[in-house]
Amino acid sequence: MDEKKRGYWVYSVVAVTIGMGLFAFLGWLIYDLIIKLAEKDFSNNTVIQALLTLVITVFIGGYFSKWLESRNAKKLELYKIQTSISLKIIELASAAVHQPDNEQILNMLICESSKVKLYFPDSVLKVLNDFIQNDNKSQNYNQLIDELRKNIK
Repeated sequence: MDEKKRGYWVYSVVAVTIGMGLFAFLGWLIYDLIIKLAEKDFSNNTVIQALLTLVITVFIGGYFSKWLESRNAKKLELYKIQTSISLKIIELASAAVHQPDNEQILNMLICESSKVKLYFPDSVLKVLNDFIQNDNKSQNYNQLIDELRKNIK
């Protein structure tokens, strides 16, 4: 045994012992429940209610938990996508304000507008199209930022 890892070994032995003790306690509880149910009739309402509650909690609770987890994961992923699209549009719009004659920036904004059409409401697309078509970019820039901010929250 390595002298430097003595604490690790002590911790491991204690953790494994406690874990095995918890499994043994759970086994004893199940054994005790079976013995008590074997001695008495199954007409005992408390035991039947407890078993029904356990089944309902485990199965329906598990299904509901997975459903909520799936729904929240979808919302989180949509939020990440919307945030990344918004940041890209803000970068391109800022570049368009500072370099209004650069057609490549406007073409990139037009390409991003297809993503906006997919992931955002039509109001954001309308403001983005107004920004692209208008010659005075600084005037519509704040309106575009406000509309993106409103739809991210």
